[in-house]
Formats: sequence, structure tokens, C-alpha cells
Amino acid sequence: MLLFNIDLDEADRNLPDHRDEGDLEDAGEDDVCQAFFDLRQRTLVGMEPLPAFRVVALGLLRKLRTSPRSGVLYAEVEDALGRYFRLLDVEMQRFASLHETLRAAVDRDGRFVAERGSSAAAAVEAALALLHEGMRQIAVVLLACGDMQKRALDLKMGAQRSVSQSEHDSPPLASFSRFAEFLEEALAVEDQLRRKHEELQQLRMRAMASVVDARASMAAASAASPASGTGVACGPQVLGNPSSPKSGQGSALATATAS
Repeated sequence: MLLFNIDLDEADRNLPDHRDEGDLEDAGEDDVCQAFFDLRQRTLVGMEPLPAFRVVALGLLRKLRTSPRSGVLYAEVEDALGRYFRLLDVEMQRFASLHETLRAAVDRDGRFVAERGSSAAAAVEAALALLHEGMRQIAVVLLACGDMQKRALDLKMGAQRSVSQSEHDSPPLASFSRFAEFLEEALAVEDQLRRKHEELQQLRMRAMASVVDARASMAAASAASPASGTGVACGPQVLGNPSSPKSGQGSALATATAS
């Protein structure tokens, strides 16, 4: 089934001539498009979702932009929109997984800051602010993906209604410009999603590096403070009576307790 461009006047559309049912050229146009579509589908088997969608979207976009008077196979439109819908599902799962990773880090390091009041806690709090910002950006991305899925579904349902309401002398019509604009935006959004995911991964790594540095600073400060206190307390006892076993035992106990 071929879809024709509703953006053009009827006289400007290359509609099939149904007056002569024996015209093999007009009757076979749909079959030729279907044969090419089936061949392309076989070549896409096993390809990753993103490159496969790009092949489908760019091919359909070329037809919509360069041949607005000719028909476009409905199955090709449906395939492109369906692939994009499923691709967005994959992207949303990736961002949702990253969101869970950031939230787990916030919960863990937030308790760490609450338990450890020190000067290095400010660095951890700054890292937590980065993680919260990353979570906010992911929420915005998920909302945008959901909106694009809704638009893809609306276009697909509109094409289905046009096909179901068409008659023998009235072929199904759809707006080629709407399809083309959506596909162009979909391709751009995919590029933006890839860059955004990489950007958020870098943000997570920077925040984790800040937390690790802050923890190392806290651990070093905690180790240095008791050690210096133990040396002052135990020194006079050992020097005052080096042969006293009680003094040695008291010094060892103080050292073990401090550590």
C-alpha cells in the first residue's frame, strides 16, 4: 500500500490510473516498492539498532524530500517509526540505569558526609551536587524521549487511519513534510542522546574522583591525629622507667586503643 502526499494538490500527485485495470506498469508500482523494501529488510538483519535505524530513516527521508509527488510504501513508514520507538526504549533504559547508579552513589556518600564532619566534607558535598545535577538532567532526557515516542506513535496511527479509510479511487494520504521533519529531528535527537550519555558518564567519574580524594584526605587526617597523640602520651612512660613491664604494657595498650 502506497501513501501519497496530502501537502500537494491532487493534480500534482502521481496517482495510479485506476481506469485501466490492465495497466501493468501502474499495477506493479506497489509490488516493485514492496520487493525493494523486502530486500532491504533482509540486509538489515543482525545489524545494531542505531545504524539500522539510520539506514532506514535516511532512505525514507530521501524519498520524502526528493520525490514528494510519488507514493511511499506504508510499510516503510511504519518500519521507520517502529524502529525509532524501540530504539528510544533502549536509550531510556540506558539513562534509567545510569540514574540508578547516580542515586546509589548519592545515598552512600550522603551517609558518609553525615557521619564524618570534617573540612573534606565540603568536597564530598560538591560531588553530591554534581550527582544531583546529573540525575536532574537524566529526568529531562527521559521526558524528552517519552515525548518523541508519543509523536512517533501519533504519526504511525495517523498513517494507519488513512490506510483504513482509503477507497479504491481515493488512495491513502499523509503529510510528507511532517514525516520528513520528524525523521530529521529523530536523527538529531539520537546524536544528542549519545553525546549526553557520554557527558553524564564523565560527570559521574568527576564526582566519584572528588569523593575518593575527599575520603583519602579524611583517612589520612584520622590516621595522623591519633598517632601524634599517642607519641606524646607514651614517650614519658617509656623513658621514665624503661625496665618496667607495666609501663611497656600500658604503652602498648594505649597504642592499640588509639589505632
